[in-house]
Amino acid sequence: MDSYYKVLTPEEKVQARAKYVINNHNFDHPSAFDHDILFEALAKLKKGKSVEIPIYNFATHSRETKTKTIYGANVIIFEGIFALYDKKIMELMDLKIFVDTDADIRLARRLKRDISERGRDVQGVLQQYTRFVKSSFDDYIKPTLKNADVIIPRGLENAVAIDLITKHIQRQLKERLNSLRWDQARMPVGEALPETVVVLEPTNQIKGIHTILRDHTTSRDDFIFYAERLSTLVIERSLAELPFDNYTVTTPVNVEYHGKKLTKQARCIS
Repeated sequence: MDSYYKVLTPEEKVQARAKYVINNHNFDHPSAFDHDILFEALAKLKKGKSVEIPIYNFATHSRETKTKTIYGANVIIFEGIFALYDKKIMELMDLKIFVDTDADIRLARRLKRDISERGRDVQGVLQQYTRFVKSSFDDYIKPTLKNADVIIPRGLENAVAIDLITKHIQRQLKERLNSLRWDQARMPVGEALPETVVVLEPTNQIKGIHTILRDHTTSRDDFIFYAERLSTLVIERSLAELPFDNYTVTTPVNVEYHGKKLTKQARCIS
């Protein structure tokens, strides 16, 4: 979530400078984050799409020109102090967890992080903690406990809770995979398709791949392998639908070859 801090104005940057022990900008307030852009990124990831995550520079309080590419996955872990604050973002979540730790541990971690990673000094961190961090936790973060499905005390030390959550996620993934396969098996066949739809010829290879993908005993690794193989065949067949122009080239032995070249207007397949 730290990647989605808002870029500070020149005036706000002056207020946030740690080396002069000013620290008058509250980075622990909900308004410090760009929740709208964050929501869009999480929504795309949940759909399996890739997103460009901004890289926030805590020394300059601005976003760097380069970004980090993140791809959708079966499990997406989103963390941050206000992860359970925004209603729209919470609606995207399948499991909401609040990791609770003692105040002294939170302060120690903040000192270590801000000094080593964000170029701040001890006095500036303590001043910011006293003025903003503690009150923001009490006013905005602690109340989000009620939004959590699971509360984990002691953080990483609570191995039992972490093990239970891990097993729960694994069970949910297995159930969703089985549900997806059942949905595929129940898809209607024989219905008329639009003229723009091209169906792969049901060769023995295609039928063999379909058999493996629909078999409930197929392992996850085999399913991924044959799904990717089928995707390759679909792409190859799609490329054949693109417009090509006649094109002649000269071979190294000075013989003309009359072939084809992709029409310049053709740029994508949908």
